[in-house]
Amino acid sequence: MKRSPIAVMVVIVFTMLLSAALLNAASVEERLDRINRLSAEERAETLEKEARNEREVVWYAAMASDRAAELIKGFESKYPFLKVRFQPGGASRQLDQLLVEHRTNNHRADIINTRRSFVGVMAKNGAIARYRTPFRASLRPGFTDKDGYVNGIYAQPRVFMTNTRMVPRDKAPKSFEALLDPQWKEKLGMDTTDYDWLASLIDFYGRSKALELAGKLAKQQLNMRRGPTLLSQLALAGEFPIVIDAFPEEVLQLKNAKAPVDFIFSEPFVPVKTPTTVSISAGAPHPHVAALFVDFLLSKPGQDLMASQGRWASRNDVGYLVDLKGKKMQIPSSDWDDKQVELIKLYNSVFSLR
Repeated sequence: MKRSPIAVMVVIVFTMLLSAALLNAASVEERLDRINRLSAEERAETLEKEARNEREVVWYAAMASDRAAELIKGFESKYPFLKVRFQPGGASRQLDQLLVEHRTNNHRADIINTRRSFVGVMAKNGAIARYRTPFRASLRPGFTDKDGYVNGIYAQPRVFMTNTRMVPRDKAPKSFEALLDPQWKEKLGMDTTDYDWLASLIDFYGRSKALELAGKLAKQQLNMRRGPTLLSQLALAGEFPIVIDAFPEEVLQLKNAKAPVDFIFSEPFVPVKTPTTVSISAGAPHPHVAALFVDFLLSKPGQDLMASQGRWASRNDVGYLVDLKGKKMQIPSSDWDDKQVELIKLYNSVFSLR
């Protein structure tokens, strides 16, 4: 039976629409996985071609606006035809917002950066996609997982900060054991919520020895305050001479401003805060721009920007604000990500908090 030209045209249009529908039906993860299997040149060309059609990316960022702005500028300079829509906010609030978007199928976010310990929650709820970018191969141990959900962009080491007017550098403690000396009783400051510090201690020493050391430290009558910035300010004001879990970039800023402070990387290891990661939403409206932006954050230019901000960047070919050669950097193991409640209770118990 001979079909009319109109019928043939209807079949062609229907086939085209069905093909497009099937393509769009593929998940964000599936589409990006297909692209990541291409050669490096084809992959870059495909991402950029598709990104031109999307034109923008929405980034839920638990990051200071000025630091995020530097990264956005770097990305938009590389891709002037793309725009980053930046939404700042606290990590917990943005996590909740992403989960609501996923449950209601009303997607706005393309990317969210948050603590590694939150990634499991998002993954279990199906709210984020695996992103197996080739850039993962250049990251340090502890900044990725085997599944493709964790793509770490930076972490923050903890150091001993000293008020040099009160304790000269050559007289300051250099190790965790040295903190137990009676001369430092009532002279040490510590964050009330630095749970990662205890996780790093347990991972390095083992649970029994770590808790014994932490218990002895607690008997030093620590000055427990919430927040590294407050602790640094109090130490600078002379309330106590040493903070045992300070951020080196904050100390360096004070030091560059001629404040009488210094910092020391502890022995036998340096505790590191759980890495900050970047994830692509499972329902990202602009998945190809999102992929380009994640790749930029994991690229050497993007990582160099983060290192210049005082971050310990995740790439193994990017340096830090000081030489870390020979230092043991102890990132909390991923086992702690699902045991945050246990860790918090343990920390509060050791230091008699709440």
